[in-house]
Amino acid sequence: MPTAMLKQEAVNAIRASYQLLRTEKNLSPLNDRVTHSLTHLVRTLTRCQSPELAKFLLDAPELAVEREHLPTLCGMAECEMEKFWARHLIGRPVCDLAEFWYFPEYTELCQAELDLFKTRRFDRISFLGAGALPLTSFLLARHCPQSEIICVDFDEEACDLAEKLSRKIGLKDQVKVERMDALQYVPAKNELVICASLLQGREQVYQNMQGHDCALIVRDSEGPYQYLYKAAELPSAASFREIAKTQMDARRINTSRYFERAADWMDNARAA
Repeated sequence: MPTAMLKQEAVNAIRASYQLLRTEKNLSPLNDRVTHSLTHLVRTLTRCQSPELAKFLLDAPELAVEREHLPTLCGMAECEMEKFWARHLIGRPVCDLAEFWYFPEYTELCQAELDLFKTRRFDRISFLGAGALPLTSFLLARHCPQSEIICVDFDEEACDLAEKLSRKIGLKDQVKVERMDALQYVPAKNELVICASLLQGREQVYQNMQGHDCALIVRDSEGPYQYLYKAAELPSAASFREIAKTQMDARRINTSRYFERAADWMDNARAA
């Protein structure tokens, strides 16, 4: 498709999703209009990864309102989608996580993040802003059986569903669910903290990690995907050193950045 046509298609998809999500009361998968609109939006943005198209969409003044507010609406729809799917999977005689629409994408995302810290083993991995369907936690539990997995979320219903789902798939002993404000979570020694894409106010998380021997993964959003998720707030270079980062890939929406505390990295470098 010529670039000009793809630009217009992307503009139309962004505008249509914004107008729909801001007026619909039901943002769950039970609303076919929402599901179809968001599916089309994601597929369209996935085709707009060239530098030219990305710059055009991010700089377009006519999309300023959508860029500011659409990610919030998409986040609300994502939370409803996760609750819908958690209830569905809990109610199934046999729970198969692969039924979930975006299971392949989460599998790719988790594997890419595992590659970021493959030389280090953690006693505990916490997922802040885990939601009702913490696939990341479940996948990590299977790949890192030596690590305790903690799901942290403030939403009572999401925590209840996540706990029931962990029992349903036989991971209740390894995956713990804590209902609390993720911004108040304080990590333990030798812990990996993962900030979910929808988590806002990450600066407080970074502050809580000061003085602790732990590491950090921040899920970020780049290019046109910033219409789905806001770009992540990143920790200061004075406190954290970015060790590795995943590349943009059509198989997953988010990029992930792996950090270790600057002081810890310097100590490890001297030891090596």
